[in-house]
Amino acid sequence: MRFIRYTLEPLTDLHLGAGRAGMVMRNLGFVPGHLVGHALASVLGAARGARPEDFASALKLVRERLRLGPLFLIDDKTQVLTPRRHRREIEERHLHGRTQVALDSFSRSAADGALFEVESLSARVLSGTQRGQLARLAGGLWCEDEKLDGIPLRDWFNRLWLGGERKSGHGRVRVVEKGGWAPNAAAYPGIVGTIEARGIRLDKGVILPGPACDGVEDAPLRPWVGRLHDPVQGFGRRLSPPVLVRMDGRVTSPARFQIEPGEAGWCCWRTLPK
Repeated sequence: MRFIRYTLEPLTDLHLGAGRAGMVMRNLGFVPGHLVGHALASVLGAARGARPEDFASALKLVRERLRLGPLFLIDDKTQVLTPRRHRREIEERHLHGRTQVALDSFSRSAADGALFEVESLSARVLSGTQRGQLARLAGGLWCEDEKLDGIPLRDWFNRLWLGGERKSGHGRVRVVEKGGWAPNAAAYPGIVGTIEARGIRLDKGVILPGPACDGVEDAPLRPWVGRLHDPVQGFGRRLSPPVLVRMDGRVTSPARFQIEPGEAGWCCWRTLPK
């Protein structure tokens, strides 16, 4: 497989759901690979005809042809902000909230107890030396072919809608014009390791940003459950099998990591057998 490093910039705010805490609909501080995978399958299925079978076949193709790693915020154009170790910086410079209320369809007034706040990743940096500039998200993928249905991957990525709240205009992104698409790049953003055809080789003690199913320590275990495609109801209507991951863990021993292709922990890091 061929490695491609790429960088996206949001054209609108992004709501990258991380569950709910009380009245707050939380936002992840990075883009998990499975969100990219579902977004890609969604636009591919729509282009194929938008029937349930079109979306199902598109998702199958994405899962078979691509290994999609996580995307991380780039701060001051160089430093990668990892989701757990740089959570404070992410919250201060990139996340904001908007209060919303659900309406009762009969009374046309606010439904009781329906007030909630939606966290979002701002399209523009909120503070620091890059304040006011478009945020940037960098990641990587492995692919067998740089085209899907005869169209270059880069063109598909310019059509993506990432995350939820699309009804509010959230989710639009584009590939950065200059240097935003780099086939055969030598490094994964934020990771000190050697790129290989099936993944990345890491030494002991290296920090592996994002969720890893095994091979890392120095980070608490946490459940990782994503929303999957349901063949009848569509995307986001089925929960994946649960898996425990460590976020931004430290590699325990020299190993090769790949992007998990199965449903449990899809697009998380997992060690390759020796």
